[in-house]
Amino acid sequence: MNGFLDQLDLTPQERRIVVIIAVVVFVVLNLLLVWPHFKDLGRVRRQLDATREQIRKWNKEISKDREPGAGYRAILNKLERQQGGGILNQQVQLQRTVSDQAIKTGVTVSEIKPALAAHAETNEFYEEQSVKISFETQETQLINFLFNVGNDPAMIRVRELNLRTADANRYRLKGDAVLSANYARQTAKPAPKAAAPAAKTPAAAPKTAPAAKPGPVPTPAPKRKGPPGPALPRRNL
Repeated sequence: MNGFLDQLDLTPQERRIVVIIAVVVFVVLNLLLVWPHFKDLGRVRRQLDATREQIRKWNKEISKDREPGAGYRAILNKLERQQGGGILNQQVQLQRTVSDQAIKTGVTVSEIKPALAAHAETNEFYEEQSVKISFETQETQLINFLFNVGNDPAMIRVRELNLRTADANRYRLKGDAVLSANYARQTAKPAPKAAAPAAKTPAAAPKTAPAAKPGPVPTPAPKRKGPPGPALPRRNL
């Protein structure tokens, strides 16, 4: 510092002023740039601890889903069987598909809820699910959204569509729509009936040969009574 001041060829009074100015600048720079960040390390450590604790809670919840008997998936399957089918699951699937496509295309969906579409066409193989959405978007984004949902395997189609301008310049549109999709009907399989025990049949009696029918009994010749008759003469042939 003295060598630098010697090069400036300053008087002792000027040197003191230069040193005072340098000290003031150093203090001001520390106040503005260094001291506000003294607590950054502690704050970062607290945030790191909170993040680790949150991850631990999430992993604990995830592990509950993997439990074979009492996990979330087993409970969901049990509730679906008790409700008699996957109607709720189909409605959730439709809402999820519409939400995913809205996010991909940039359509802002403010509300999505189940809806009952008029003239719903169902049969023994398919069942129709519908949702009503309220949205705000640009024209190009709306076209891309309708194109993507139309290519879904569930054959999502537009039942109703109401549009109006969202601003004075007519750059954005807002409105609501009813979207319907067909899903395979899920029928509960009847429980197999227990086979009825076979009736026991009495054992067949052993066959015996038929008894022989008694034939006519021969009657003995009657005995002759009295003296014997005269002997007949023998003839020589």
